[in-house]
Amino acid sequence: MSANLTTTTDLDRTRATGDVDLTTRFARRNDVFGPSIWTEILHLFKHHADPVYFGDGSPDKDLIPLARLKEASAKAWEHAPGCLGYGEQQGFEPLRELIAERMKPLGVSTSAERILITSGSTQGIDLACRVFIEPGDVVLLENPTFLGATEIFRSWEARLVPIETDEEGMMMDVLEASLIAQPRAKLIYTIPTFQNPTGSTMPIERRRRLVDLARRHNVAILEDDPYVELRYDGVTIPPLAAHDPNVIYLGTFSKTIAPGIRCGWTCAPPDVHRLLLANREVSDISNDRITMRTVYHTAVDFLTGHVGGTLDVYRRRRDTMLRALADEMPESVTWSDPDGGFFVWITLPEEMNASDLAIQAADNGVIYFPGHWFFPNADRYNMIRLSFSTVPEDRILEGVRRLGETIRAAGG
Repeated sequence: MSANLTTTTDLDRTRATGDVDLTTRFARRNDVFGPSIWTEILHLFKHHADPVYFGDGSPDKDLIPLARLKEASAKAWEHAPGCLGYGEQQGFEPLRELIAERMKPLGVSTSAERILITSGSTQGIDLACRVFIEPGDVVLLENPTFLGATEIFRSWEARLVPIETDEEGMMMDVLEASLIAQPRAKLIYTIPTFQNPTGSTMPIERRRRLVDLARRHNVAILEDDPYVELRYDGVTIPPLAAHDPNVIYLGTFSKTIAPGIRCGWTCAPPDVHRLLLANREVSDISNDRITMRTVYHTAVDFLTGHVGGTLDVYRRRRDTMLRALADEMPESVTWSDPDGGFFVWITLPEEMNASDLAIQAADNGVIYFPGHWFFPNADRYNMIRLSFSTVPEDRILEGVRRLGETIRAAGG
C-alpha cells in the first residue's frame, strides 16, 4: 500500500481522538464479533514452508469455468448501458426463470416470481433474519452447523438453540422437544444435504417429519442447500422445499460456478418473498446487474454439463481422503463417509483438543478447521473439518499422513 498523500497533523489527531470513545456508542449486536477466524488461519500458514490446506469449502480454481465466464461477461456488457441504471431489484428475469427450471428436477415446483437473486446464500440468511427475528427470538439449528449462519443469527440478537445431530442430520425427537420448550422459536435453520461441516444427508423420512413438526408449531424452515448438485453416490433426495411450499429455500452458484461472483437466490412463499424483497431493496437495492447477466449467460445450456464434469474429480478426491484416513489414522479416530459435498468430519478421542492440536499440525505442515468453530456454543473441541475439494490427490495423501502423524504424536 502506498503512503497517504495528505499529512496528518497533531491538531488533526487531537480532533479525531480527543476524549471521544465511539466504542461506547456501538450497537449491542456487535458484541458477537470476536477475532476473525481468517486471522488465525493466516497465522497458521507461517508455521511451515509448504502446508497442505484442508480449509477451503469452495470449488477448485482449475474447475471454475473461466473461459465460459469471460464469454458470458462479454455478452452481459452487450446489455449496457441499458442495464447500468437502478432496477431489477428482484433479479434479472431470465436468470430467475433459469433457476426455477433448474429446481424442477429436485422436485421443487416454483416460478420466477418466487425467486429473489441475492449476494450469495448468506445474504438470504440475513434477509430471513430481517423478516422474522426480533431480539430474543429463538433459532433452532443443527449442532454443529455452518459458522457463518450462527454469526448472522447472533448479529440479529437471536437466541440459538442447538439441536443434536447424528450421521443422518438433525435428530427429530430432540427437535420436537425443543419446539415444545421454546415458544419463541421462529426459525429452523438446516443444511439437510451434504451438511457443512459434517457431510451428513438427512433421509427422506426425517425430512418429512421435520416439515410436519414445523407446520404443527407454526415455525419457518430456512433450508440452506449449497451442495445439492454435488452428489457422488446414491440418488437425489428431494429438498425440504419439495415437501412444503412454505419452506424458505436458499441456493447459490458459489459451489457450481465460483464463490467470487456472489450470486445466490431465495425461493419463498409469496408473503415471505414480498418482505424478503422489501428488505433487500433497503439493504443494497439489487445484485450487480452485469454480474447477474454474466451468471445467466454462463449457466444457460452449460451448467448442468459442467457440474457433471466436476463430479469425477471431487469423487476421486473424497475417495482418496477416505482411503488415506483408513491408512493413517489411529484406531481411536473416526470420520464421516459423505455421499457428496466437500467435507469429511473427523472425531478425535474425547480428551484431545483439536484447537490446540492445530498448532502442532501446522508445524507439521497441515492446516484444518477446528471443529469447535462450528458448534453454536463452541463447546466441543475434539472435532476437525477437512475439505477435499481444492486439494489434489497427491497432496491429500501427504496432508492426511501429516495429520495422522500429528495425532499419534499427541497421544491419539
